[in-house]
Amino acid sequence: MPENPIFLNFHDKISYMGLFKRSKNTNKPLIRQILDLVPPWLLQSCITKHNSDKGCSRYMTRDQFVAQSFGQLNKCLTLSDISTGIGVSEGYIASLGLTQSPARSTMSDGNKKRDYRVFETLYYRLLSHYSTVLKRHAKPTIIKEIKDQTIKLIDSSTISLCLSMFDWAKFRTAKGGIKIHTSWDDTTMIPDIVNITPAKIHDRYGIQLVFPAKTIIVEDRAYFDFDLMLQRVNAKNVFVTRIKKNTIYEIIRELDLPEHEDQDISLDQIIKLNSKQAKTVVKL
Repeated sequence: MPENPIFLNFHDKISYMGLFKRSKNTNKPLIRQILDLVPPWLLQSCITKHNSDKGCSRYMTRDQFVAQSFGQLNKCLTLSDISTGIGVSEGYIASLGLTQSPARSTMSDGNKKRDYRVFETLYYRLLSHYSTVLKRHAKPTIIKEIKDQTIKLIDSSTISLCLSMFDWAKFRTAKGGIKIHTSWDDTTMIPDIVNITPAKIHDRYGIQLVFPAKTIIVEDRAYFDFDLMLQRVNAKNVFVTRIKKNTIYEIIRELDLPEHEDQDISLDQIIKLNSKQAKTVVKL
């Protein structure tokens, strides 16, 4: 942790959304600018719902939210790291909207006693709030052929973990890890589904979902699954993926390519999957 906290301007990264009226010359640290994206009224509604400040005199729900957010964004490994980092200076404590840096024991008691559901509710309400706001203000490039359809982008990221600390996350002989499977909504530009699994779980088991009709799913070939494909076809989903090299199929018809547009398309074919596995799925 540096002696003087670094102050960065978050305005330029979000001004294109037209959502936040901010001065470009701000003296707020970056983490405070991120925390300010959580409307106070929304956080208060979660606190009221779960009565999470009952019996608390100093370490309130917002204090815990700030401390835990600081720990996550700064990759703190212990509660002591969080306490030391926040307490780097009185000015920094004030910038975060706190009266003092929370002690390790205070944070420990708060984590143990406060109902975690207050933050679960906050997550879902933030997701709903910004889904509405971003849809209203975003200016995505519209492709006329799919104007009224929803686009979901699905992929996974592997995060390494210390196996001695996280023995449940076995990945390789001497390495641990988890996979974060994410469905990204192209309209709102935020993830609407996140599933965390051990890293050894194959991608195709990470997000096995069928979406509402008129949904276009773009995913890697690691998610290639005949049974899921059939379910999506029946649900009138459209999916875009890379075909596996060992996929068995026959060409039903080859379509002509347009002459003056879509020049990046090299081949357009209607095919029939005719491997034993594909035929078995269709029969079922």
